[in-house]
Amino acid sequence: YIVDNYSRLDQPAISVIRNALDGEVLLEIDKTDISPALDIGWQTPVSFKVKASDDKTDIYGAFWLPSNLDRRKSYPVIDNSYTGPHTTVYPKSFSQVVHGSEKQSLAELGFIVMVVDGRGSAMRSKEFHDHSYGRLGFSLQDHIAAIEQLSEMYSWIDKSRVGIYGHSAGGYDAAHALLQYPDFYKVAVSSSADHDHRMEKAWWPEMYMGWPVDSQYHQQSNITMAGNLKGKLLITHGGIDENVNPSATFKLAEALIKADKDFDMLILPGMRHGYNGVHREYFTKRKWNYFVENLRGAEPLWDFEF
Repeated sequence: YIVDNYSRLDQPAISVIRNALDGEVLLEIDKTDISPALDIGWQTPVSFKVKASDDKTDIYGAFWLPSNLDRRKSYPVIDNSYTGPHTTVYPKSFSQVVHGSEKQSLAELGFIVMVVDGRGSAMRSKEFHDHSYGRLGFSLQDHIAAIEQLSEMYSWIDKSRVGIYGHSAGGYDAAHALLQYPDFYKVAVSSSADHDHRMEKAWWPEMYMGWPVDSQYHQQSNITMAGNLKGKLLITHGGIDENVNPSATFKLAEALIKADKDFDMLILPGMRHGYNGVHREYFTKRKWNYFVENLRGAEPLWDFEF
């Protein structure tokens, strides 16, 4: 006999005893009860399968909806990105959905919040993974393809109002989105980002960008591309981040100033690579309000408690 604990994005965890020979379920041990959450309007995210930008490869993602979704209206979409090639972002278990509840919180402010594993992500074929090698600056092509297809599938997704946020490698994605694709992405919140892979700790970019440091590093640097900015950009960093050095954020700010670009910046004193306590709450307020004001065009709120 074996004990099998399983779940998925839209299926709470179940524990059963199976026959080890044929997999037959002999006994259900336990099943997660999520009725209290459902009773107050919470819903599981929606999974999807679309084509990558090559129009051939299947890619997978999920999106979170506001609980008061009105299908007659049109909603901005926010891409929560982390294209570090060593991992994936699609929630493969119910616990990942629960622990990723900030996406639902953001959706409740009037957005469709999306994650997708484009080519270059881990856990697929060697060919799929190799797509990102030396090309970290092009990982968002499949995200754009996904959003365009989702807007065709769902009339209430507005592809003319697209935002993006991310942390660390995801922060690089967020700023890069506005710089590489300034006519598609309109608003970005980029936190603790490695804006230039030449300024990162050596082992991470060299593993995925290659050695020696060549023109690819220069061409895919957010700092190099600062003059392309059109949308609204908020860059943040922890003041004593020893993982991703804050110097890259300062360098990006300097490049944006020299390019005469309008942007916003927030430094969180005493914070390392992750934000915690009141600093995390302060940053979260700033992030939510940034999208509410600049992507929805609504009046943000400040005086509220978590």
